[in-house]
Amino acid sequence: MTEKLMIQIEDLYRTFHQGNNEIPVLKEINLNIHEGECIVLKGVSGSGKTTLLSLIAGLDKPSAGKVLIEGEPISKLPDLFASELRAKKIGMIFQHFNLFEHLSVNENVTIPLIPSGLKMNEIHDKVDEALKVANISHKKETLTSRLSGGEKQRTAIARALVADPNIILCDEPTANLDRDNSLLFIDILGKLHSMGKTIVIATHDPLFDSLSFENTIVPMVDGKIV
Repeated sequence: MTEKLMIQIEDLYRTFHQGNNEIPVLKEINLNIHEGECIVLKGVSGSGKTTLLSLIAGLDKPSAGKVLIEGEPISKLPDLFASELRAKKIGMIFQHFNLFEHLSVNENVTIPLIPSGLKMNEIHDKVDEALKVANISHKKETLTSRLSGGEKQRTAIARALVADPNIILCDEPTANLDRDNSLLFIDILGKLHSMGKTIVIATHDPLFDSLSFENTIVPMVDGKIV
């Protein structure tokens, strides 16, 4: 049986304009990612990893080429439709967590489900399950501002999981964590991988060079896959 193609990237370019200058950030990216794969985009800062993740998520538009998510061209969609596709199919874990500090863990994780039209008991069940998977249930009612870095990252994981997306994108997820919390994060990624999630990680952390679960390292240099 053919593996389902989750992310398809074809002849992708991204150029930024600075005054009269054109700065090429991504050049001729071609990449197919199948269901259940874990892809590690490795490269130094400025190699184009984060820009590529932004294009996969539909947060940015390519200068040329296309990105398809489960066959849908997210790179061609108007922002509103790209946002709807992202909400259904993509969970994102950011380097700086992007949490609302004045809200509790529970409230931060609930927010992505508010537009879903689900009943409140269904939302509570989904939030509780996501908190459990991310190992942060014990801090459910704690204000995010009072969490440690590792706890904030686990809250961010729960928020990314709560809508049960098939794809998880992680942008330098261990950059603000110490070694112990980085290893805890990688353990949770292993759990997500065993659940069949498709995972793409942008990182330069050497801890990702020898993961205990199956993965493919994709090196990036100067905006190209090498």
